[in-house]
Amino acid sequence: MSQEEIIITFPGALPGFPELREFRMFEPEGTYPLKFLQSVASPDISFTCMDAVTVKADYEVPLAPEVALVLGLEKPSDAMVLAIVVVPDGDPRRMTANLAGPLVINTTTRVGCQVQLDSRTFPLEYPVFLLRGEGQIEFPSGLIGFPDLSSFQLLEPSDAYPLKFLQPLERDDIHFVAIDVAAIKSDYVVPLSDEDAQALALEDPSDALVLALVVIPEDPRQMTANLAGPILINLKSRQGRQIVLNTDRFPLKYPVIADK
Repeated sequence: MSQEEIIITFPGALPGFPELREFRMFEPEGTYPLKFLQSVASPDISFTCMDAVTVKADYEVPLAPEVALVLGLEKPSDAMVLAIVVVPDGDPRRMTANLAGPLVINTTTRVGCQVQLDSRTFPLEYPVFLLRGEGQIEFPSGLIGFPDLSSFQLLEPSDAYPLKFLQPLERDDIHFVAIDVAAIKSDYVVPLSDEDAQALALEDPSDALVLALVVIPEDPRQMTANLAGPILINLKSRQGRQIVLNTDRFPLKYPVIADK
């Protein structure tokens, strides 16, 4: 979404704020994947949000008929689903997202609604940075140039495909942009050494997610992908490894957007 001023209208207001119906949406540079909703009438009131899919990739909101009517959604791709997050003082890695009260926004009409879901099924305080278990990818050998970074969260925004983001859990000041290699080079195959194959313990090729790190210059049309250092992730074990390939065969700077 661009940096133009975007006003979202909530006809039913937000619980606890019945008098506030209009909010400005901001996406400040360098704060991805966070977004901010600021009340137009009371600018001192604002909410920190995230695309819900970056918190939980399989998250889906069951919409009641009356909510669907208010939103007027013609197709699912017009819906933006945000989760309000709480960022504790002193330790942003402990931030939580409210999955029981998502904000669903029609990006075409810019009309939104907060949906109330059963908190027994949808948690009120879902950890954004999962420190263990689901959502965490382990790189026992780290990444090239970053051997001390071993635990990552994989963020997959719905509106950024085929880009993905690897966020180190050990540091919150850096992140890596990656791309599904299949989306830019369908015939790309990674030759695995015995050591790499053993480390990843892949039982089936379909269990492997193959990513390439991306460099995005000032002109995003010139972005390139590193095909000489692919990242392989075993989706079952959630173990990852960066592979080093011969640069004579696999380019370090493969153009993501092919020239016409």
